[in-house]
Amino acid sequence: MFESEAKLRRDVAEMLEALRELGEGRYAAVFDARVVVAESPAETKEGEWVLRQLIQDRGAALLRVPAALHGGEEMADLFEAWTADEFWLAVVNGKVGVLVACADAAKLDAESGRLVRALVDRLLRLDPAWRYDQKGRGLFLGSPRLDSVVIPRPAAEPDA
Repeated sequence: MFESEAKLRRDVAEMLEALRELGEGRYAAVFDARVVVAESPAETKEGEWVLRQLIQDRGAALLRVPAALHGGEEMADLFEAWTADEFWLAVVNGKVGVLVACADAAKLDAESGRLVRALVDRLLRLDPAWRYDQKGRGLFLGSPRLDSVVIPRPAAEPDA
């Protein structure tokens, strides 16, 4: 029941790698509003470094995307500059997120259920603060809130 932080971090890294591979993605990261917690591949190239910067600069905004979509509120397009990738974003309790840059985010969303639930379990064990939702309610009042969003590539503009 009580696992070391090192073991939990290894588990998170392995599950993140598996999620990236399942989605045939080029980059995946676990993040909170302040920092990238884990990333795959572990050694990033220039293109992945730019994605890491996006997450570090806009982590808090990324965590608000599912709530904004559910509430119908206006939000800036955080992915407007990205045309080569689709993105799959999952947010747990509005506190921690998983972002995967991949070719087919809808397929990843459809096929990742069990893996994502296991990853969420590890994340909630890694940082107890993530167990609480935005209203301060913890797991003893229910299960964690997991929202996922598929962000497709922008539609190509028709030739004039």
